Amino acid sequence: MIFMKIDFEMTYDSKEKIIDSLKVDDIDDGLIIDTKFDNEQIKVNIKSNSVGSLKNILDDFFVNYELAENIVNLKK
Repeated sequence: MIFMKIDFEMTYDSKEKIIDSLKVDDIDDGLIIDTKFDNEQIKVNIKSNSVGSLKNILDDFFVNYELAENIVNLKK
């Protein structure tokens, strides 16, 4: 069995209200999903044990991000 560690980080422009709605608690077994808002950008740091987990996390993240963005825009 091959064991891998994945550390994925990305940064892009966003809004603080959207980022606050995407916070995820750290989960057992080494999975870490950390989102921070700084200087009008979101920083996402994901630590996982598999590429499949990373893909699922990113898929869910962007679906939830789009939903949060739509909700914030509805309130305007």
